[in-house]
Amino acid sequence: MIKITEITSKTDQELAAFIAAEQAALANAIIESRTKEVKGVKIQSAHKKTIARALTISRERAIAKMEAAE
Repeated sequence: MIKITEITSKTDQELAAFIAAEQAALANAIIESRTKEVKGVKIQSAHKKTIARALTISRERAIAKMEAAE
């Protein structure tokens, strides 16, 4: 699991790429769990939480930009 400080230090483009990579990793984890290739399913919840954290940071930045523009 990635730390929140590592997520906040990324630029907007890096953050978007990171979110896409985490979503792909989550999809792979789901497929592997359905085909019984993974011994533990906790990795799925870790990916979901990481994606949620990254999306939250992204949304906070978007709101801050909108407020700065006003």
